[in-house]
Amino acid sequence: MIEIKGLKKSFGDLAVLKGIDLQVDKGEVVAIIGPSGTGKSTLLRCINLLERPSEGTIRIGDFTWDAKSHTRGDVYQLRAKTAMVFQNYNLFKNKTALQNIMEPMLVVQKMNTAEAEQQALAILKKVGLEEKRDVYPSKLSGGQQQRVGIGRAMAVHPELMLFDEPTSSLDPELVGEVLETIQELARSRNTTMLITTHEMEFARRVANRVIFMAEGHILEENSAEEFFRNPQHERTKQFLSKYKV
Repeated sequence: MIEIKGLKKSFGDLAVLKGIDLQVDKGEVVAIIGPSGTGKSTLLRCINLLERPSEGTIRIGDFTWDAKSHTRGDVYQLRAKTAMVFQNYNLFKNKTALQNIMEPMLVVQKMNTAEAEQQALAILKKVGLEEKRDVYPSKLSGGQQQRVGIGRAMAVHPELMLFDEPTSSLDPELVGEVLETIQELARSRNTTMLITTHEMEFARRVANRVIFMAEGHILEENSAEEFFRNPQHERTKQFLSKYKV
């Protein structure tokens, strides 16, 4: 289980997260939607401590991180339980698709090279890129690079996968292949996922639950079906009126 309590984050005088409380069950897929600049990406970056929360606690499984009292070891321990898929892929440009997926197994999990290669090949097959094993990122399409990024996140078997607008940097015709990969991952693995997205139809189809954020707060949450069928908050209704779902 993932439990976040009283999470706040400010950049100077600008309060971005204003006391987020969130609980996510094991294996649950939660989509976070809302206007741009409302704190969705900051929330994900705080959960794996790429940004340090100003206040609050984060519990993943049996480990709790507290903004008031923590050590450097606590940071590593929390990050070891998460994996993040970024908007702009963040692949190692000097490593092939296969090597990118092997990297966390070798560095984080200290796996031997032969075993890491075997597992990385299996992951490449899962994301539909087996034939691209020896290709460098510069020779891959944006959609293929993002699928390698998803494969790299899968490699460490995280308790929580974080997807930060995974299709926002892609040309429209490449969006489908990435969303399909995430959807298949959600179906086939009992992995807990938090996904920020502007793809409403994807959120409706893939998520168990949808959360609407605005101005640093969670304003509404519900099962995906009920959320889109019967939104309650006026701000949610206003936001969804711009989309056909």
